[in-house]
Amino acid sequence: MARRRGHADRQDRPGVLMRLAATLMPRPAGRAWLGEASSILREAPAGARHAIASSYLAAAPQVIAVAWAVKLSGSRCDPPGRKRASLTAVLAAWTVLAGLAAVFASFTEAQPWLGQDLTGPRQVVVQWSYWVFDAAAGVSLLAVAAGGLPLWLVMLRQACRLRRRRETAWLLAPAVVPLVYLGIAGVILGRLRPHGVASIQPSLAHAAPSLAGVAGNNIGPWWLMVLGFAAATAAAAGPGLALHSLRPAGRSVTLAARAAGLAVAAMGLAGAASIVAAAGLHGQGIAPYQQGWPFAVYLLLFVAVLTVAGASAARGIRAARSPASAA
Repeated sequence: MARRRGHADRQDRPGVLMRLAATLMPRPAGRAWLGEASSILREAPAGARHAIASSYLAAAPQVIAVAWAVKLSGSRCDPPGRKRASLTAVLAAWTVLAGLAAVFASFTEAQPWLGQDLTGPRQVVVQWSYWVFDAAAGVSLLAVAAGGLPLWLVMLRQACRLRRRRETAWLLAPAVVPLVYLGIAGVILGRLRPHGVASIQPSLAHAAPSLAGVAGNNIGPWWLMVLGFAAATAAAAGPGLALHSLRPAGRSVTLAARAAGLAVAAMGLAGAASIVAAAGLHGQGIAPYQQGWPFAVYLLLFVAVLTVAGASAARGIRAARSPASAA
């Protein structure tokens, strides 16, 4: 009798697939759906439980889609929710833009021999483009720091007060992940270039290397650059996850949303300056920059990511202007 009762109890419980489907829904909706399924399975006759469970599983994809649609539409109707969603998207896109800007600077502005090879009016255009690029990138970085640091501190205090270890780890990711990456990159580049760039290519100060040589001497192997973008994405994902989990509101979120708009606008100006500089280098006829496809790829990536960042920042600013944004 006890064995039969244990077997019946197992039939009453939702199966592994039903629990997995519940985890794919927003947490409140998943719990409600799983609780309803458990209740119906307990009250149903033994012969009908398998059919009921199969019906729930068949409807699970639609339930998941509707649950997320309701959650997302609710956050879009809520100004603080719109600002948080905008900040998450802007932070991810801005991180990619900053990475692309760093790669551009390493390929061009950081070359020690480039100033000797630039001549004529193009030299003035490229030099001014560099200055605009540096100033705009600096303004963008300051806007991110000034607008994001107060919100970061608010969330960190909230996570510590509530003893939310996971959210605390997410918030510390922007500080920890880059340090880990820089340490790994330093070790790798130190082994690849134990005596510096000059020992690998002594003629670097007199002759422009190939594009592959520029990358190898100033950035390292291609996979190290990809690892850098992955580390930057992981660092940016931490505060984004904390935003959706802690759900902060108030002036700090509004300030961050407005600062995000300024950061994206400044980074767009930096991108425009970098494109002008790239066109000048390509037209100058210097060896590494005679190929146009790297700059074309850079242009397409920059414009695509900037479009996403700009649209997200605009939504955040509109939400910040809403009368209910201070809620």
